[in-house]
Amino acid sequence: MIVLVAFAFHACKDKPTQKVQKPKTTVVKKTVKKDTAAIDSLKKVAEAKKVVKKVEAPKPPNKYFLIAGSFQSRRNADIFKARLEKEGYTSSVIERRTGPNTDFYKVSYKGFHDRKLAYAELRKARNSEGRDNVWLLVKK
Repeated sequence: MIVLVAFAFHACKDKPTQKVQKPKTTVVKKTVKKDTAAIDSLKKVAEAKKVVKKVEAPKPPNKYFLIAGSFQSRRNADIFKARLEKEGYTSSVIERRTGPNTDFYKVSYKGFHDRKLAYAELRKARNSEGRDNVWLLVKK
């Protein structure tokens, strides 16, 4: 039996090992022709969109003003206006030339063109400490 195993071992040793050959694959390159005219037109459209600026409709002038103070002296109104501006408000002095209260200079600290927003801000201001005397002036 040992002889048989030795013979089989010797017989396998003499055979050359067979290599499995892989099939050859060929790579096909496809060239895609670009439509440069279409690409150029898309680029032009994109550039045109960048150039066009959005034109917003002009805001209507403010008609509603929160008034923080009213003074008979223009000097006192200007001093109060400067104090409000130091606090960060966009303040202005409103002077009525005709009608009632022409002898008073009103100092506003916020102006609105929207009625609902103006009344909402008035309620908010009256609930704030130190602004309980704020009132709303409506220009006609």
